[in-house]
Amino acid sequence: MESTFGQYQKVYGLLEDETSRDIYLNRLNWMISHDMRYIEAVVSAYLPGVPHFTGKTPADLRELMPDDRKIVLYGAGIAGKIVLPYWQDDERFIGFCSQTEEKQKNGYCGWPVMSPEELLSRKDLSVVVSTTMADREIKRILEEGGYPREQVYSLIEYYKYEDPGQYFSPDFISYGREEVLIDAGCLNLASSLEFKKYYKSVKKIYAFEPDPECYQICLERKDRESLSEVELLPYGTWSERTTLHFTASADGASHVCKAGGSSIPVVPIDEVIPEEERVTMIKMDIEGSELESLKDAERVIRRDKPKLAVCIYHKPEDMTAIPLYIKQLVPDYKLYIRHHSNYGNETVLYAIMP
Repeated sequence: MESTFGQYQKVYGLLEDETSRDIYLNRLNWMISHDMRYIEAVVSAYLPGVPHFTGKTPADLRELMPDDRKIVLYGAGIAGKIVLPYWQDDERFIGFCSQTEEKQKNGYCGWPVMSPEELLSRKDLSVVVSTTMADREIKRILEEGGYPREQVYSLIEYYKYEDPGQYFSPDFISYGREEVLIDAGCLNLASSLEFKKYYKSVKKIYAFEPDPECYQICLERKDRESLSEVELLPYGTWSERTTLHFTASADGASHVCKAGGSSIPVVPIDEVIPEEERVTMIKMDIEGSELESLKDAERVIRRDKPKLAVCIYHKPEDMTAIPLYIKQLVPDYKLYIRHHSNYGNETVLYAIMP
């Protein structure tokens, strides 16, 4: 049986360019040591203009904000819950803002939740964008609503940076006619919308999202933005049709778990995609379920040889298991790796046909 070191060597030898190999080695060194210098080396070389993650906390941002203005966190999801302890004892803090109607009615973490419409009508608050996943989208909403820019604060500088163009932006990816995307882990449809920026004429997007709250957000966004090409599917993807334990956090951290939590239905991609549909791209960011989900897409991958953008940072073994499995399915695939954040997450493997 081949050693883990031998598998790392094999994957390293399969990578197509020096950038991929350099990122792969730095990522392995970071996995072993958790020394941020390895991530900083990647950021310096391949993410120009992105600041290194300084380790500053939201408490540092709090000290910079004016004393005479109340504070609201925009984003009532897992990220908001994580940073809430930095704000909840501050006399200026009054609660959250979210477009989710249920949270507007019931509150979140014991705090009231206002709607974006109410926030835009007031314009007298300091607004902290509490989620990095939708940072640009929230800032766009505020800017278009005429909210004073100097009263909007982002946690990206004090939290973590993620490239919104990940999955679709690398220059070795080309797009053809009638693109059909499988968006596994669509969260809030941000990645599906990003896909449309790179290819304007999209035929179909099959968007999978098992987290009930995120799925509801997706339904509302699809209707609001008239995304007729999107077919929303309230399932997880897996190697068989079954039911799995699930931790639903209403954010990007929702994931399949071994026990406890809630439960979700999961389905094989090969069973869901119509026989006559030709898939051109598969994106997977599903918190450690990537390998099992690739197994459920074997027919589609072998037949259509779509572009693949698959996260390989959720589990250490994914750094070898996923590249080797993909090459086993389609030996002609060319493999690349890119890193899209200033911390340890968002490392993506791309498989592209010549």
